[in-house]
Amino acid sequence: MHTGPIARLPSVPLPDSALRRLREVEREPINLHRALAHAPEMLSPLLDLIHAVRFESAVPRALRELLICRIAQLEHSAYELAHHLPMALAAGVSQEQLDRLEQWRDADCFDAVERAVLGYAEHLGAGIERDDEALAAHFSPAEQTELTVAGAAYVAVARILRALDVEIDEHHR
Repeated sequence: MHTGPIARLPSVPLPDSALRRLREVEREPINLHRALAHAPEMLSPLLDLIHAVRFESAVPRALRELLICRIAQLEHSAYELAHHLPMALAAGVSQEQLDRLEQWRDADCFDAVERAVLGYAEHLGAGIERDDEALAAHFSPAEQTELTVAGAAYVAVARILRALDVEIDEHHR
């Protein structure tokens, strides 16, 4: 069990239900989970939602990771970036794309589908007007819903991390 400080609240043990859920998906607890362990009834549904976003979505993982990383930038979430930049690389996002993510509009390394996702990330994370035609050209209504839930979930996670001052996990620094 982790015992050092991980957030502005003291560390508490994770409930057995959360530990079981994490084992099911072969994940170790992270500081976000530890911080939310104070409210197990909030942690459990969040784990379910994040699992669905990661593993039960028809939208390709690389596109979801681009969305999450751009939202993390917009939310100034170093924690999310520390976790999701490696996931994006593993999902097939190129290092050049990650390096150019903040300037994606001027970068030639993003195709039309990726641009639609990044534009939608900016809508979700910064309130910039969305391009419904670009979304509809590349994504079904179900996929647009998946992108919406994924993006909104990670906006919420970024704000939870910030509000609780959750520290970046040691192995992600």
